[in-house]
Amino acid sequence: MEQDMIIVKANRLADRYKTRNPFELADVLGVHIGYSSDFTKLKGMYFNILQKRFIIINDNLDERTKRLVAAHELGHDRLHRELAKTKGLCEYSLYKMDCRPEYEANIFAAELLIDTPTLLEYIFDGMDIFTVSKMMGIDANLIALKVSNLTRQGYDLKTPEYNPSFLK
Repeated sequence: MEQDMIIVKANRLADRYKTRNPFELADVLGVHIGYSSDFTKLKGMYFNILQKRFIIINDNLDERTKRLVAAHELGHDRLHRELAKTKGLCEYSLYKMDCRPEYEANIFAAELLIDTPTLLEYIFDGMDIFTVSKMMGIDANLIALKVSNLTRQGYDLKTPEYNPSFLK
């Protein structure tokens, strides 16, 4: 799916329901969220069985990472529901950029979690992505992905480096 369409879908969803909280959005969309403490390396998964949609999140993760995983998996719900009917989508590494569905779910998560005007305000105030990350409570790698998308859209911003495998 084209990046611009993913960005539009994430922002329409946030605007329609007036929240960027992936847990609240999953609830209103009828996506069931559960937790498992049995996962070791698995961070989360999305699956669709008998027209019921589920996100399962590793209960051993910190709250910030759970939120990120929920947004990522919600991206799979909005973008890859058909793919999840044949097999569940499991996340061992959220920033796996060499797999198209994973990359698209990351773009969706960045757009959903990060409000553009707020991010731009912080950047224009001179904050680096690590300071913005702390201010917004969002991983710096996701901030970097969002900045990269904004640069591609025509914003004159310095594109920061990010580590695509930091959550492995």
